[in-house]
Amino acid sequence: MIATSYFAPRARTPRFLVSPLLLPGASLLIAVMPKAARASVAKTDRASALSVNDMVARLRAGGLPIAAIAEIIKVERKTIYSWLDGVAPREAHAARIEMLFKLFNGGKVDLRTLYRVWNRKLEHGNSIREMLAAEYLSEPAIRDALALLSPAMARHAKRDADRRAPADGARYPVIDEMPEAHGVE
Repeated sequence: MIATSYFAPRARTPRFLVSPLLLPGASLLIAVMPKAARASVAKTDRASALSVNDMVARLRAGGLPIAAIAEIIKVERKTIYSWLDGVAPREAHAARIEMLFKLFNGGKVDLRTLYRVWNRKLEHGNSIREMLAAEYLSEPAIRDALALLSPAMARHAKRDADRRAPADGARYPVIDEMPEAHGVE
């Protein structure tokens, strides 16, 4: 248990709240704190890390389409575009973006290949898409689903890498046979 104090409005004495939620490597989550106090704690926690707008930009740059980000966060696509242009998201949306960014290990999950397999039904009958679009995100369940999908994601990533790599031998046989292509005159 962790005790947190804050000054209540119109009071000069601190009120102490007990928060049982502390995730490893995450910020302190305070369940009983008033909305204004939660917002100030959340803003100071985010100030030290990436901004929420940067997190959205990294999700997009990682290969997750705008429509998929909008579906997961439960907003319209134009809202995502406005966030990318610098408009600050609402607190509830910011918390969900931070949770998603943390679930994807800050960009370590290949989102392009995740998007390719995210409609696959898993053991319990749900897809990762359904889990991410749910009202409440279950972090352990999503991490388990990512672990179950990792072999399929690895196969897709290998297949993509093989397609991008030049084939053994000549890639363009007609051009490669031309002496100018090899620097011979």
